Parts: sequence; C-alpha cells; structure tokens
Amino acid sequence: MDQAIQALLEAHVQHELGRFKSKKYRQTIKEETAAVFQWIKKLALKEIITPEQVIDIIERNVVEMPVAGGITELAGQMSQRVLSSPKNKKTALEDIFARKPYDDIVDKIGGMESARKAIIGRFVNSSVYSQQISEVLFVGIKEYLLSENILAQKIPGIASLIKLGKFAVNKTMHPLELAVEKTVKAYIEKNLGNTIRRSEKSLNNYFDEAHIIEMGDEVWTSISKTKLSEYFGVLGEGDMEDFLIIGYDFWMHFRKTPYFKEIYTDLVHFFFEKYGNRELELIIEDVGVTEKMVVNELTQSLSHGIEKALSIGYLEERIRARLENFYLAPQTAELMGSLMASKSGKKPSAEEDALPKPAAPKKKAPAKKPAVKKTTQ
Repeated sequence: MDQAIQALLEAHVQHELGRFKSKKYRQTIKEETAAVFQWIKKLALKEIITPEQVIDIIERNVVEMPVAGGITELAGQMSQRVLSSPKNKKTALEDIFARKPYDDIVDKIGGMESARKAIIGRFVNSSVYSQQISEVLFVGIKEYLLSENILAQKIPGIASLIKLGKFAVNKTMHPLELAVEKTVKAYIEKNLGNTIRRSEKSLNNYFDEAHIIEMGDEVWTSISKTKLSEYFGVLGEGDMEDFLIIGYDFWMHFRKTPYFKEIYTDLVHFFFEKYGNRELELIIEDVGVTEKMVVNELTQSLSHGIEKALSIGYLEERIRARLENFYLAPQTAELMGSLMASKSGKKPSAEEDALPKPAAPKKKAPAKKPAVKKTTQ
C-alpha cells in the first residue's frame, strides 16, 4: 500500500511539473488567467472587499508601516547616480521634454487670469515684498538725493567730497544724511500702500496672456538645447540627499495628519459609490486592462523565474511538499487500504471498517401486479 501511495505521489508531482516544462507554463498562465476573468464576470467589487477593508489596508501599509532605512538610502544613491550619469552631457532638455506639452503648459498658465492675479496680489501684499520694495525705494531715493542731484548740483565740491570715502562723508554730512534718511523713510511709509497698488497693477498688466506666451517662447529658445548636466551642475554633492530627507520628513508628518486620513477615506468611499455594484470585469475594462495584456505581462515577468526555479529543483521541491501533505497523511493510507481491500474482496480491518462508507442505494419496491378483473359469463 505504501508503494502504491508513493507511486501516486510521484505521478502527481511529475504531472504538475509537466505543466511548467518545455515552456508549458505559458499555457498554464493563459488557462488560469482565463479562469479568473471568467470568474469575475458576474462578481461585483463589494462582494470581495469592503471600503472599510481598503481603508484598513491603507492605514496599516501607508500610514503606520515604518519606512525602512534601506529605502531612503537606496533612493539617495540612485538619485546621485542619475545626476552623475554620462548621458546628462549628451542629452538636452528638448530630448526629454517635447515642445508641444511645454506650449500647452504656457498657454494654460497664460489663460489662468484669476489665479495669476490672486498669486500676484498675495505676493505684493506680503511683508517680504513690502520690506524689499521699501528698501529698494529708500536706497534709490537716498542715493539720488545725496550724490546725483540736489546736493551735487547746489553745493560745489560736494560730489568730490563724497568720493573721498565713507569716513569723510560721515564726518562732513552726517547731520544732513540723517535728515535725508528721516524724510525719505517718512515719505515711503506714507506712500507705501499706493506704491504697492501701483506695483500690483503694473505686474498684472505686464504678465498678461500675450506677454506670458511671448516670454514662454523666449524661455524655451534659451533653455531647450541646454544639456541636462548644466542644470544638474547647480546642485551640490549633498543637495539631492538633503531634498530627499526634507521630502521624507514631510511625508512622515503628513501621513499622520487628520487631513490625509479624511482625504483617503473620502476617496475610498467615493470609489465604492461609483464602482461598488459593478462587476470586476467592467472595472478592469475601464482602467484599460485586458485578459491578453495580463497573460503577456505575467508570461514576460515570470518566465525567467519559473525556468530558474525549475532548473534548480526548487519548483519540484515546493510541489512535492504540498502534495506530500495529502499523500502521506494517515487518512489517505486508510482510504487507499479500504479501496484496495474492496477491490480485491478482502474483508477490511477494524480501522478500515470504521471509515465512512458511501450510503447504499435504496432498493426499489417491487412493482405491483395489475389486478385482473373477473368477467361474468
């Protein structure tokens, strides 16, 4: 009996291995893919997974799962490899970025008048811009008053005196300079609001749609033929790694925020509202996946691994391990013994007799003979 079981095990192992030998795995992949696509034809999304399960998956694998240090290290090394690639010296911007999408971007920006005005408005009304424009106005007006116009024209020799150096100017003109500074600062402070409004109006007039498109054309002409190595050259040796660290720190914080949780929760529920009652086959079609595509991709991506696993005996080892769980189980031996005994007419042992037996077919009741009517003579 043991020999029979062993023979069946070996036959089954070889049968399963045969499905992968001589590139027959292609047919296996095709058959299994076809079976899956047939299975999902009438199966709706909500029948195999719920929104709550998807949210939990995101929670565990996106929000809570630690980011391994090896990933960030590898990302830094790979970015450095990209920046130092010899191809950068031979590749221009226009080789990787076509002109049409660039023009489309410029046209879109040019047409976003409301957004453009909002950005300019926020910029010119910021404290940074106010400080910068105040400083520029102050320095320009002060230099004009002290060296280029009033004093230089009305006080003989004052321009030569200014050229003697800062010490001479401070010693001779210090009181006058303080008065000029006070007057200029008071003027700028009083008129800063009007200056900013005029500046905002000027920027909006300057950055109109036609001018943006014109500037976009000029920018493309100046940058399109520049090699990538020149752009990457402005980054220092550790700049890219610093950017990766900054991005990593941002992500580690952002993924824990209530905002992110609310966003992905809302998106999951929206997806199920749209697709939950639809068959999986239709959802897959909507995203452009076909049965043929899946077969081709699985075959291309798995072929090398399958052939390697087959050649080194790993595939046989795993098939055998799975099948041995059944063939070497005590219940299988008992079943085989019972079957062999039944076939040979041998009385089964007590253990074999205890095995469940198929129910005997019910005997049909004998058909009743039709009653014979007596005929009167």
